[in-house]
Amino acid sequence: MVASSAILLPLAARGENQATAPARPVQAGAVVQVKGNSPYEATQRAIAELGGMGKIVSRGDVVMVKPNIGWNRSVEQAACTNPEVLRAVIELAYAAGAKNVVVMDNTCHRAEDCYQRSGIAAAARKAGAELRFCDENRLALHDFRGEYLGKWPVYRDHLEVDKFINVPVLKHHGSSGLTIAMKNLYGILGGNRGKLHRDMGENIAELAAGFRSHLVVVDAWRVLMRNGPVGGRLSDVEERRTVIASTHIMHADVAAAVLFGRDARELEFLQAAHARRMGEIDIARIALKSLTA
Repeated sequence: MVASSAILLPLAARGENQATAPARPVQAGAVVQVKGNSPYEATQRAIAELGGMGKIVSRGDVVMVKPNIGWNRSVEQAACTNPEVLRAVIELAYAAGAKNVVVMDNTCHRAEDCYQRSGIAAAARKAGAELRFCDENRLALHDFRGEYLGKWPVYRDHLEVDKFINVPVLKHHGSSGLTIAMKNLYGILGGNRGKLHRDMGENIAELAAGFRSHLVVVDAWRVLMRNGPVGGRLSDVEERRTVIASTHIMHADVAAAVLFGRDARELEFLQAAHARRMGEIDIARIALKSLTA
């Protein structure tokens, strides 16, 4: 389908509550892209336009929300997920009836430092989520059933939930080109993740194919354009003021890659996913709804 765009009034202007607004049917694999003045409000709007969190989360669900918290960096440095995007997702999950929302990531820098400096810890607590750190005693083998990625240790916390919401930050990555939702799943893994840098594109695709993200919300508010994934220099960051949402992980990544300025067909992990028939790699064949909040 050819991508389309529209400018609609915010839900509040139409007298609707964003958490409880009636679901509107959307095409399977559709992507919503919202540009606005607030990452919190843009996130609410993007999820509402997909049909609402109630289409994803059922009453009584335990929900894992998986941001990128990999680095000891500030919000302005754009190496981790924007805490306001995270807060909106958590609040919407609770409004949809979640019993508990858990926030967790396998960080590269010291976990406590990453959680605090990124603003993730404060935002998660403010929204009522449970923060967890990775515990090596909680590892279990998960079979990704891939040619390159077979059985690999995964933290049980990600397996023992009802719904998994993937909330990456869009940024440059020195090895994979970009890191978005598919690559963000490295954070559920234990073991020597460095081994997965060999045949990285294939491993990323099989990781995403072998572990379901029920919802993807891409933080593209501040985008690290160079020297990712760690970053550190504000001169490498550009404001795109956008949030992308989809129930289709590959389509979310394709749309985010285009927003970054890359042709998705040039990224190895998306080539590998397309070869596995995980979805469309041509943005013109994805149902894309672009809005201004």
